[in-house]
Amino acid sequence: MYPRVQVDMKVNGTDLTQIGPAVGATFPEIELPDAGGQPISLHAWRAGRRALVVFYRSANW
Repeated sequence: MYPRVQVDMKVNGTDLTQIGPAVGATFPEIELPDAGGQPISLHAWRAGRRALVVFYRSANW
């Protein structure tokens, strides 16, 4: 349908396709506080359902 586009995935000589988890890899177990301060596990909360996890780096460092 659309032509395949070749994209250079290197930044400062680092191949970005070779770092981080592989596509489809199991997400590691994490536990973070909820809005009330109580710890909650991602895997326990989603109870087998799929989840989309987005990491957002604030521009305010």
